[in-house]
Amino acid sequence: MKTILITGGDGDIASTLAKRLSNDFNIYIPNKKDLDVSDVVSVDSYMGDKKFDVVINAAGVLYSSLLVDSDPYLWIRDINVNLIGTYLVTRRAILNYKNSRIINISSTAAYESYKDWTSYCASKSGVLKLSGGLVKNGFDVVVLCPGAIDTKLRKGLAINNPNVMDVDEGIAPIIDTINGRYSSGDIVFYRKNNLSVRHDF
Repeated sequence: MKTILITGGDGDIASTLAKRLSNDFNIYIPNKKDLDVSDVVSVDSYMGDKKFDVVINAAGVLYSSLLVDSDPYLWIRDINVNLIGTYLVTRRAILNYKNSRIINISSTAAYESYKDWTSYCASKSGVLKLSGGLVKNGFDVVVLCPGAIDTKLRKGLAINNPNVMDVDEGIAPIIDTINGRYSSGDIVFYRKNNLSVRHDF
């Protein structure tokens, strides 16, 4: 039975994925108390010498604010969790087992520049570029770029979006990636009722 690490265990995507996959895989789904992805010591301590067949970097935060009104600590938190966290977990995973399949959750926002999501867009764009570098270095990396998903991450956002996916729709391409539908170097870019595979790192 293959072993899968899913970060962001407190979130809707991670917890729903774990439920869907638990019968067929050995799942590790740490919460933030067990694994702070933005902290080097926490990542190294949790990962230890564990070898994961699949690593899903699903931990994420979204801070919505105009740059001039922003709280620097919350702005930087997006970078630390979304980008630095992906880097730290991925680094340790491939040091422990170079053949791990890395599934990095970026966003369609990686291709956008929203005036009130500068930290989120920057961090998710960084995940895309980090992933591209890993692919060029020969590692097995697939990037998921979902659009809006109805999760806790969106709570409090004053956005009228009629095309929000439910969580099941949002995780379907992730499960397909685990099951081998997509190849290393694929960027799975998807919104409600619309999916394409890109390679524009």
